[in-house]
Amino acid sequence: MARAYLKINVEPGEEKEVIQKMKSFENVVDVDLTSGEQDVIAQIKASNYEELMRFVVTELRAINGITKTITNLILD
Repeated sequence: MARAYLKINVEPGEEKEVIQKMKSFENVVDVDLTSGEQDVIAQIKASNYEELMRFVVTELRAINGITKTITNLILD
């Protein structure tokens, strides 16, 4: 199992819509609105790291309102 934390910047006012869309994916374990450098932080999972990165690139980054993502792979 591959897991990662995804730090996400969102266009102002789009946070709730982005979070709702993210919650619809079964690969998203948890997603929270945060203060600080990122607007949203999510934990995601997949069967392996290749699938995880494909999910980030093709599914999550395609969500309207997301402007930037930073993926931190969970190693242990």
